[in-house]
Amino acid sequence: MQENDKQNSKEEKKNLLDDILANALSSTKKYKKTNAGLETKKCKSCGAARPEDTDLKYCDFCGDQFY
Repeated sequence: MQENDKQNSKEEKKNLLDDILANALSSTKKYKKTNAGLETKKCKSCGAARPEDTDLKYCDFCGDQFY
């Protein structure tokens, strides 16, 4: 009878742990990979980034002409 009680106790603990883990997995936020939405171009001379939608003609870092 004691062995049967131990077996039931182990099964209850396992079921409780399974329930906790299943709840944790189901309630965890799922994140999708997204793009930040800022497109950039690089300076050919120094590699500094420049926002694509600006009218900059010269690099702010090295002074090289973009066009």
